[in-house]
Amino acid sequence: MRGLRSGVTTLVVVVTMIMAGCQSGRQEEQHGREKVTICQFAQVFVYLPLYIAQEKGFFEDEGIDVTLINGGGDDKTFAAVASGQAQFGVADPTFATIARERGQAGVVLASVVNGATFWGVTFRQDIPRIESAEQLRGLRIATYQAPSTNYTLMARTLQEKGIKDATIVQGAFGSLLAMLHAGAADVAMELEPTVSTAVSAGAQVVFSYPEMYGPFLLTGLYTTETFRDAHPETCQKVVNALERAVRLAHDDPASAVEVARKVFPELSPTIAQEAVKRMLGAKTIPEHVTIDPQAWSNAIRVRIEVGDVKSAQEAERTIDPTFAQQAARGVR
Repeated sequence: MRGLRSGVTTLVVVVTMIMAGCQSGRQEEQHGREKVTICQFAQVFVYLPLYIAQEKGFFEDEGIDVTLINGGGDDKTFAAVASGQAQFGVADPTFATIARERGQAGVVLASVVNGATFWGVTFRQDIPRIESAEQLRGLRIATYQAPSTNYTLMARTLQEKGIKDATIVQGAFGSLLAMLHAGAADVAMELEPTVSTAVSAGAQVVFSYPEMYGPFLLTGLYTTETFRDAHPETCQKVVNALERAVRLAHDDPASAVEVARKVFPELSPTIAQEAVKRMLGAKTIPEHVTIDPQAWSNAIRVRIEVGDVKSAQEAERTIDPTFAQQAARGVR
């Protein structure tokens, strides 16, 4: 966990550097639409509602022209928003609380991923379905490198249950299946579409964070309090488009798969379909972008337990549910 603390400690410095080096985040008008930049952690399959909103024209319908940029890290994504390089961020929303505690007033407006979207896959046939954390004993479990949410959740699970004879094997994003094939790990905690890719190659899913943790605000849409207060109409437009996107995903999964294949053309139709099906079934793609209090509580509790967030009260101040609630009532 020391890596996350040191990374967050430098957040204000990163923000200052970006402010000095980037152009003004002032909004512009283009073709009659308001120009908005959203910084995402990276182009990740589980952010599908964001891509549906863009590809299906829901942002344009709201009168905004959205550009997506990649932050390359949760702290860097928030730094881009805090500096004005982007007006909104899509990433781990707990970093808005972490930043708030360090003097950067972020505010979370909507849910994008409402579950800890990692499933444990293995090519070993002798590993049964893991129904409880105790069954992780003796296993080498591959996760992304600390301070990723993937690593943090597994570390917290093992610590909470007092499991000392399981080993976390850390690997870079995109390397975990290779670790399984090389015999360096027994189970890999992976995102979609890697899960469905592994299954198509003979792996089995033996463990599920969505089942273990239930609602979990893994990814949210956030901005700064300053931008929210100055541009509430823009905030509402972005949230409205995302609300339409999650509704479409649940009402018309085939359209969600169509977008997934367009944004990730390297995927086969079967893998794209299975990946979307798994996320919808687990409701990690939320039915609405309203912020589930339990999902937020679960996400913050993990960060408090590992020492990244100090105050539950400060965490509550990070949430502004009004825009998502309005979108749920008003979007048709």
